[in-house]
Parts: sequence; C-alpha cells; structure tokens
Amino acid sequence: MIASASRGWLALRPLPLVVTGALVVLISLAVFAPGFHLARDVYFDETWYVPTARQWLATGEMLHPEHPPLAKMLIAAGLRLFGDNPFGWRFMSLVFGALTVGAVWLWTLALTEDAMLALFSAALTLVDGIVFVQARIAMLDIFLIFFCVAALAAYTMATRASGRAGALGWRIACGACLGLAGACKWSGWFLAYGLIALELMGALLRHWRVRFEDARPEDFHRPERPAIGVLGGIAAFVVAPFLAYALCYAPQMIRAGTLYEFVATHENMIAIMTGKSADHPYKSLWWTWPGLWRPVWYLFDAPSKEAGGWSETAKAAAVVGLPNPLLLLAGEAAILWTLYAGVWRRAQAPLIVAVAFFAQWLPWAANPKGLEFYYYFYPSIVCLGPALALAAGAMPRPWRDAFSVA
Repeated sequence: MIASASRGWLALRPLPLVVTGALVVLISLAVFAPGFHLARDVYFDETWYVPTARQWLATGEMLHPEHPPLAKMLIAAGLRLFGDNPFGWRFMSLVFGALTVGAVWLWTLALTEDAMLALFSAALTLVDGIVFVQARIAMLDIFLIFFCVAALAAYTMATRASGRAGALGWRIACGACLGLAGACKWSGWFLAYGLIALELMGALLRHWRVRFEDARPEDFHRPERPAIGVLGGIAAFVVAPFLAYALCYAPQMIRAGTLYEFVATHENMIAIMTGKSADHPYKSLWWTWPGLWRPVWYLFDAPSKEAGGWSETAKAAAVVGLPNPLLLLAGEAAILWTLYAGVWRRAQAPLIVAVAFFAQWLPWAANPKGLEFYYYFYPSIVCLGPALALAAGAMPRPWRDAFSVA
C-alpha cells in the first residue's frame, strides 16, 4: 500500500506507509524532546511514580498498588537505560508520546483510507498540547493513551479486512492492546467495553440476518463482511486481553512465589478503588471536562517569593495540561457529527470514533471514589483529531480538497 498526495495542504512523492509512519513518529520526537529533561526535580505525579520505579528496580516491590504495574515498569525501564535522572525518568514517556501520534496517524488512515487526512489528524494531535505535556512527564497516562489508540487502529483495520483470518488477527491484536491499556490503568478497560458493545451489536444484527434496503459501502453493518464467530470473539475480546493483562503481573507473581499474588493484588486494588478519597484542590467533575472548566497546573515554580517571584535572570517555570481551546471546541463539534453520522447515517468509521470518545469519558460518571481530574479526559481528547479528519473528508467540494487526496 502506498501513501501519496497530488494535492491538498502538502504535495508528497509516493512513500511506503511504513516510511511515512516512521517520519510522523520522528517529527513528533523532534517536537516533544527539546528540554523535556530540564525540570531537575520530580513534579506533580512524578513524585509518586519515579520512587515507585526506583523501588521496583531495587527490590522488585511494586508501590502504589492502586494502579496496575505496566506503566510503572515502563518508567522503570527508562531509569534502567539512562539512569536515575530527569532524562531517565521521562524517556519512556517521550517515546510513547511520539508513538501515540504515529498511532493516531495509523488509526485515521484506517478510518479514512486517505493519506492526507491521516497526516492532518496527526498534525492536530501534535499541536493540541495534551500529548505534548504527557510526553514530557513520568506519569501513567501517556502509556494508557498509546495502547488505547493502538487498539482502535487495530480494531478499525479488522473492520476493513477482506478475509476471516485478517478480521480475526486484527481483532486479537486489538484485544491484546486493550489488555495492555488496562495494565497501565484500570480506566483502559473503558474502551474495551465500548468496542465489545460494537461487536455484540454487529453479532446481533448478523444473527437477525438484518439487511439495509439501501445498503452502502460505509454502513456499520454489512452481512458480507467476514464473521469471526463466537470462539473468535472470545479469543479476541476475552482471552487476548486477559493474557496481555495477566502477563504484566508476572514479575510480582515470581517475586511472591505464588500465582495467588495476582488475586491478592486485585483484592487490594478493589479495596482502594472503592474507598472514599480525601478532597483535592485540583479535582473536577466529569461533566465539566468538555467545557475546559478546570485544567490542571502540573507545575508552577518561582525561584523567589519576592518581587513577583521571578525576573529576567531568575525565570519562573510552569506546566499546564491545557488542550488547544479552538481545537477542543471544533473537535467536540466534530464528535457530535460522528455520533450523528454513525447512528443516523449508519457510517462505520464515524461510529467507531464516537464510541471511542464516549466510552472513555462517560464511565467516569459512575466512579465510586468520587474523585476525578481533568487529565482523565485526555484519552477522549485524542479522538478529536480523527473526528475532525472524518468531518473534513465529508465536506462538499471544493472544501474537501483542501484536506483530502480522494
């Protein structure tokens, strides 16, 4: 398959897709990397996860058991490679931030089958600010976001597959990515529930032998698409996620010398997650997130408390988790369009994006701890670039030609 463009915002010579994807990742690295190690001390949630990585490397003990281990082990891998210093703390976040932009490019390419729309979506993600901030701090969220987007790319590839082997293989890859997302934070499972709901809806329509009288190629249900069957569905959305998730606990089970460690760890996690949390000044309510009501300051550091706290020679430093407000509002309008196009117009690609956005946001309404922060909304925000790309591709000409090569 070749990515090419003869018109649009860019004019590219034909490039193999793997080279295009690699360039997207490398450009993202070049944008994210400058100065990512300049904060010499841990800040915000790094104060939790950098010590956790140190302890795991030193003794094998996994601290902060309220979250699964994978993202914490990935942070520890950076310390192992580059030492216990700011570069080592944040290196793996940097890599996974760039890979996230590449995954958004791949997902959008699978959704639109248009190289320019995929680049447009990746560019929006790159400049939005959310992935940029998370790629430069040792927190769990960038790893969660990457595996969720990778799962969405694999799922969309599965819907495009022409044979049963391809449809099943891509769904198994999707399931494995969902398991790895859940092994970063339990909120990674939210997306799994949405995609499983899509699969069950398709299986039910197939069981009922539903056919649309005015069938279109973009319909979310087409009986001629390859079915993976009950066993295939169990393999893809039960076995693959569970195996990927459980394998991330192997170091803990080996250290404890018993498989029961897996059960005991989860009993502890459930107790923590269902307990009542203390109040927090940064908290926000889930329904306020789309309105950018209360973004989070990760850092504000002034060298002096006198004379305003900073000067030309002693500058202040600040980090805020803030999406681009214009892209946020435009993207949320595009999400509403994907919901309309997916439900009322039966279009498959918009429906996938709408499900991805809402499945990763709405479950927070039932959070038993009652404590949420704006950065819990980031996995949904990353869906905005693909939504805008789909909306741009659906515009009438000549507007569509400004974005698309179709």
